[in-house]
Amino acid sequence: MTRLMKPNRHHVLVAGGGVAAIEAALALHHLAGRLVKVTVLAPERDFAPRAPAVAAPFGFGASAGIPLTAIAQRTGAAIRRGALTGVKHESRVALVDDSGALSYDTLVVAVGARARAAVPGALTFTGREAVAGLERMLDSAQRGELQRLVVAVPAGVAWTLPAYELAIMAAVELRDRGAKDTRVTIVTPEPAPLALFGDAAGTAIARMLEDRGIGLRTGRPHEVRDGQLLLGDAEPLAADAVVALPALEGRRLGGLPFDSEGFLPVDRHGRVEGVSRVYAAGDATAFPVKQGGLAAQQADATVEAIAADLGALQHATPFEPVLRGLLLTGGAPLYLRAELNADGEPARSAACTPETGGEISQRALWWPPGKLAGRYLAPFMATARPSSPARETMIDRVARSVPPTATVDRDEALGLALAVAEQDARLGDYRQAVHALDAAAALSGGVLPSEYAARRDAWARIGTHGSADNY
Repeated sequence: MTRLMKPNRHHVLVAGGGVAAIEAALALHHLAGRLVKVTVLAPERDFAPRAPAVAAPFGFGASAGIPLTAIAQRTGAAIRRGALTGVKHESRVALVDDSGALSYDTLVVAVGARARAAVPGALTFTGREAVAGLERMLDSAQRGELQRLVVAVPAGVAWTLPAYELAIMAAVELRDRGAKDTRVTIVTPEPAPLALFGDAAGTAIARMLEDRGIGLRTGRPHEVRDGQLLLGDAEPLAADAVVALPALEGRRLGGLPFDSEGFLPVDRHGRVEGVSRVYAAGDATAFPVKQGGLAAQQADATVEAIAADLGALQHATPFEPVLRGLLLTGGAPLYLRAELNADGEPARSAACTPETGGEISQRALWWPPGKLAGRYLAPFMATARPSSPARETMIDRVARSVPPTATVDRDEALGLALAVAEQDARLGDYRQAVHALDAAAALSGGVLPSEYAARRDAWARIGTHGSADNY
């Protein structure tokens, strides 16, 4: 008998467990298929994006993290627990946890960045671990112990949207709790709110802040001291409590080049400068705007370059950043979109008119809608989508002329979707119940009331096992 030998597949090692890494694994499966063998080296067991955590202090939740084993089942990738600590690129070896090693043919570095406190004395909102601290601030405001709550954007932080979500949702929450004497203020070094999205977004957000009684102050937050937020050369701002976004710094991986802040210099195809067969995507790179959707786009450009090298594609599209943001408001979310140039600054194009520089709408500007606008990741996470998500890609939608302050039937539609979910669960159709909750989440920016977020995870497990008895 003659054994039929399979040709050796090109081994791509994807280091990281965040947005860029998972998008890369999905893209490799979609674009390169059987030409590659993929290993995902991740420090955690689950893919748990940080973006939805901003809603947690206000009674909303997101579904639990997706096990990496589910991604392995979808893509055929192998999963290895561990963290990348360095690279011996001459011998194509990745160092793992300072003691182990993995060989590769091509390496994709998607390890993210380290978050650090940038405003001493403030609560640094880094995600789930900071939720309890913000909840205590809200409780103090409800008791009348806190009357001046400030949300601060440190200098050098380009992705500022979470600060506006925190301020807007805090103001709504405090109003609902009856804490009318507490004043919420945003302090930002931006020339206008969400300046990366252009003039139309800045005007609309400024109007929203004014309508909700939220103060807006331009300045560079420096330190919280003696009941004040110091603002460098500007006058200090009185503050009983301050919540600040974190600053990010690179991981300074051994064997790879990095800039003064520890980030990897890459070209528009994700190739790390001066190193062969090593690519990088996401927050680990020197691109100044650190955001999930952009990280996914960088991963797509990287994978296209790899696929082109292997002959799976004729042409690799370089990274052409399109910034997509979903702003949680406590009501109908706002969708924002703008093109950026290679320096991470607003670009002018035919799609973005000179008067606005971007788009803002209460209608979803991409589909499936959600905070993680990745070409392959968004359909993968939208479990209510029909047919096979693995073969679908995210699409852009044309903006409609719906003013962001217009009244919409969002609350009625959300209530209906939740009621349908409850009815399906009572009938024992837990898969359809999960689908209904996914539809509800799409109406509210990817988050659900916390009780329904918990139910979604429970119903998903029941649906997987086939019956409530098995659960």
